[in-house]
Amino acid sequence: MPAKEHISITLDEQVLRRVDRLVDGKNTKNRSHAIEKLLSQYLDEQAVKQAVVLCGGHGTTLEPITQEIPKPMIPIKGKPVLEYVINHLKSEGILDIVLAVDYMHDKIISHFGNGSKFGVNIRYVVEQKPLGTAGSLAPLKEMLSDTFVLLYGDILSKVDMQGMLRVHRSTKTLVTMALTTSPETKGYGVAKLRGDKIIGFSEKPNPKNAESNLINAGVFLVEPELLKHNAVQKSERHLERVFEKLAPDGDLAGYVYSGPWYDLETNEKYGRAIKEWR
Repeated sequence: MPAKEHISITLDEQVLRRVDRLVDGKNTKNRSHAIEKLLSQYLDEQAVKQAVVLCGGHGTTLEPITQEIPKPMIPIKGKPVLEYVINHLKSEGILDIVLAVDYMHDKIISHFGNGSKFGVNIRYVVEQKPLGTAGSLAPLKEMLSDTFVLLYGDILSKVDMQGMLRVHRSTKTLVTMALTTSPETKGYGVAKLRGDKIIGFSEKPNPKNAESNLINAGVFLVEPELLKHNAVQKSERHLERVFEKLAPDGDLAGYVYSGPWYDLETNEKYGRAIKEWR
């Protein structure tokens, strides 16, 4: 049985009367039990429950290691990067995970299987040919019915998914993007933020033209309606180009994240992650 902690709270009398009406001595034993059930129900309804992890790409910038294994399987302190990603999702209560795979996908499937040994449920979408980060989403529209987390399988972070969800719910956007600050914006998507809305997004702009030091952190909250968007269905291969189109329409929000973040794009960045990741 999970450990319980005694707390004191103050409630409005009318609220307390409504709580007491739930107590029947059987299914709900007392006032404390009623409050606990209400909170659990509310938090469960609000939580994100599904995630899609993009695990494709050849990882040519990490050769020669990626000639032997796919990029999400490169090791950090004895574990594949993707295993850290999945463990973080599990810690956030997200247990239903879809992995979109292509290059050397057999190595990923062999290691993770159905996810049971990691305490999650894993399904796979295997691309017969690389579809790009946006193209990977098109086949998923029948598998996702509610707000879901989308993230890259080669980025290490500890983004607070449920805290990010509060921003997403309040802005009512199609996508909320985690943003991290970086003194070096070259090679990243750069966001211009006003409040919680991203009013401009540029993929890999000239550093001289970058409008901020807020870069795409590779973690997103997404409404399933995005999967029907024309940019996903037909015209774009890359998510970042989709985001450029969402921002002017007010459909892109930003969540500024200040925790650890490692993009394993080059051997130099990979080496830094090996030294610093905890």
